[in-house]
Amino acid sequence: MQGRITMLCLASLLTVTSARAQEAQPSATETPAAPTAPRLNRLQGVGDIDARAVFNADIVLAFVDVGVGVDVGVLQLGPGVLAIGGEFQVGACVSACLLLNTLTGYSWSHLFYSPHARATYHFLPSSSAGLEKVDLYGLALVGATITTTRVAGSTSGTDFEYVGSDVGPSVGLGVGGKYFFSDKLFFGAEGRLRYSAGEYTYTARAGNVSISDSQSAWSLSGFNVQLFAGLRL
Repeated sequence: MQGRITMLCLASLLTVTSARAQEAQPSATETPAAPTAPRLNRLQGVGDIDARAVFNADIVLAFVDVGVGVDVGVLQLGPGVLAIGGEFQVGACVSACLLLNTLTGYSWSHLFYSPHARATYHFLPSSSAGLEKVDLYGLALVGATITTTRVAGSTSGTDFEYVGSDVGPSVGLGVGGKYFFSDKLFFGAEGRLRYSAGEYTYTARAGNVSISDSQSAWSLSGFNVQLFAGLRL
């Protein structure tokens, strides 16, 4: 009787030990999770959202532009990624208008607003050693420029005011680049060749007399460089 009890105890111990050993081993049918591949560069990918704040000015601050923009990666296209987005910029005459105010005693102002839709193509050369923190791209812009200009003052005891406004097309091509100084934060620059021009519709008033007409062309066309800082969301 005592021998049977001993045999039963040994059999129970072996059964428990075997069950625990089987639990510790992974099932032959289970597939181990593949490790996540490290990101080799900061090229904007499909689903990446890059938001930025823009600042642009000449060295004497004659005109100053500020703005915001966002690009979203939407499509793998060949060796690169296509992104679409938008931007909105506001520009103002600063030191030039202050100088005119001082010299003439009149009030001068000039403002413009530029909303754009934009498409960017992000691509790194096949030999991209040393560019792991860089995102390079070409860009195309299409939108409008809304511009206003105003001169007001008094001469020979008569108040006068000149106000001109217009909405003109704005299109452009360019190249840009971002440098990531952390995982999410970047700064960069864009060189843009842009066409934007039109003709003011103005109202001129002197005392109680007002006239309206269309003349005095304006233009924001040309090449410029914009600096920005941003965040990849």
